[in-house]
Amino acid sequence: MRFLVHRRVFGETRAGGEECSASYTLTPISHLLVRDGQQSMAALVLLVCSPTMLGSWHALSAYVRGGEAPAFLASHGDDLWGYAAGNPAHSKLINDAMACNASMVVPAIVDGCTGVFDGLATVVDVGGGNGTTLQTLVKAIPWINGINFDLPHVIDAAPKHDGVEHVGGDMFLSIPKADAVFMKRVLHDWGDEDCIRILRNCKEAIPEDKGKVIIVEAVIVEEDRSRGLSDVRLMLDMVMMAQTNNGKERTEAEWKSLLSAAGFSRYTIKPIPAVQSRYGTDPLVLKCAIELGIADAIEVAGRPMTLDELSATTGCAQAPLYGIMRFLVHRHVFGETCTSDDSGDLASYALTPLSRLLVRDGQNSMAELVLFETSPVMLTPWHALSSYVRGGAPTPFLASHGDDVWGHATGNPEHSKLINDAMACDASIVVPAIVNGCIGVFDGLATVVDVGGGNGATLHMLVKACPWIKGINFDVPHVVDAAPEHNGIEHIGGDMFLTIPKADAVLMKEAIPEDRGKVIIVDAVVVEEDRSGGLNDVRLMLDILMMIHTNGKERTEAEWKSLLTAAGFSRRTITSIPTVQSVIEAYP
Repeated sequence: MRFLVHRRVFGETRAGGEECSASYTLTPISHLLVRDGQQSMAALVLLVCSPTMLGSWHALSAYVRGGEAPAFLASHGDDLWGYAAGNPAHSKLINDAMACNASMVVPAIVDGCTGVFDGLATVVDVGGGNGTTLQTLVKAIPWINGINFDLPHVIDAAPKHDGVEHVGGDMFLSIPKADAVFMKRVLHDWGDEDCIRILRNCKEAIPEDKGKVIIVEAVIVEEDRSRGLSDVRLMLDMVMMAQTNNGKERTEAEWKSLLSAAGFSRYTIKPIPAVQSRYGTDPLVLKCAIELGIADAIEVAGRPMTLDELSATTGCAQAPLYGIMRFLVHRHVFGETCTSDDSGDLASYALTPLSRLLVRDGQNSMAELVLFETSPVMLTPWHALSSYVRGGAPTPFLASHGDDVWGHATGNPEHSKLINDAMACDASIVVPAIVNGCIGVFDGLATVVDVGGGNGATLHMLVKACPWIKGINFDVPHVVDAAPEHNGIEHIGGDMFLTIPKADAVLMKEAIPEDRGKVIIVDAVVVEEDRSGGLNDVRLMLDILMMIHTNGKERTEAEWKSLLTAAGFSRRTITSIPTVQSVIEAYP
């Protein structure tokens, strides 16, 4: 709740002042999470975050390179619809999510462009799922007779609705006759050739003199670099790439081309208001970009690269690569510039301060940290979080993998390497901040043992900056065995719960001299009253990650004081540095 209040999903009140217990309240955002609430988005969130839908993201980079099947097919052995046909629970998730969407979109259509349905006696909803969309439409426009058309297994599970007839079939073969064909978020699931087949069948189903096809889909405006709905449309384009067979969101020019190819002579586009439902899948797109080596390619080139150049260098198919770059430019991860050659002006992609962090061997690179947090091993425990919070299950990581994060790493060298590489990323940010912000922390220390030091990257940087220090890198044996040699550093394997090598400064009291030793803790200090974004936002997000992946948590200053006092430390200082962490010095 602390995290969700901070993110303004829930509200917090204290009726008797700050000293009283907090009560949590609904906000406009959390009202959307009420499962039976008006315009609830709960089922849509559950679909997007389901293991099935998230799983396909891990195959996206292979698909973009052009050497693999679409990501969903590669992950699950069938396309989205074939998979749903064989998995009733997932089919229900899809239909419930589409009903969520209908609860927003249909009122917006009725209020914003009700004239669309004037003169229509029958409307067939192609891909109508459980009929919720048509039910809402028929209630608002009672002169319409609705035909809900979908695959037979979907229709078999659809409830009865007044004014709605359910018909099972295949839109690629034929569509029931009606005055108008209605399709909401259907065509974005399919590539252009499939869409043309569907649209031609739609054309066959309507009267030539007065029939029409009503399509409710996103229309991307590429020149719109603002956030809001344009942001959501481009994110949806990424979702389609990861979860469908060549599906995508389209620009007006692409819609025009599609409709013309299907034999339609004219079209109109009417914008409608809609709830801005964001998909939190940005890290998964970044994961794909890192795996494709996009930032690395531009860095090596030493200049902006055109789509042709980037495609050739990374071995990626141009169409999906363009979609990824369009999204990441919109999110200001990459820059876009115009270059000229004999063929005219061409868009080129450039590094920004943000995308420089994705260069795998770059200074202050965050690439390995992104790959670690978005790995299947680390994402899977999220699905066990609610059971853990209810109190009936072990920690999410343990429930998901049968061992804690460290035990799992012991038996999985690749995952162990991911952890150590990610920690080295973190060290590249934190150690310079410590050295620049509070170098005096290390005055008078001859030896420092880094407990849980991984591959020694942290100590390596520290000893370089403070050459009078002798470093002892201490971690579990399988980690130390794989650690590279560093000048001024001794690697020692062991168990911090049993004993720690002696040094002037470490993370455990028993290992330091009582007269001059100290513990140097580099960790987050949560400031609960800080409701701004920025670093405190990250600290609270890290607290959720700790809940999922460990038995740990991020702590407030009061919690650190309690912890250190209980461990026998007499005093402490906390020094802020320009990172998520602070430097805590604890003295015997």
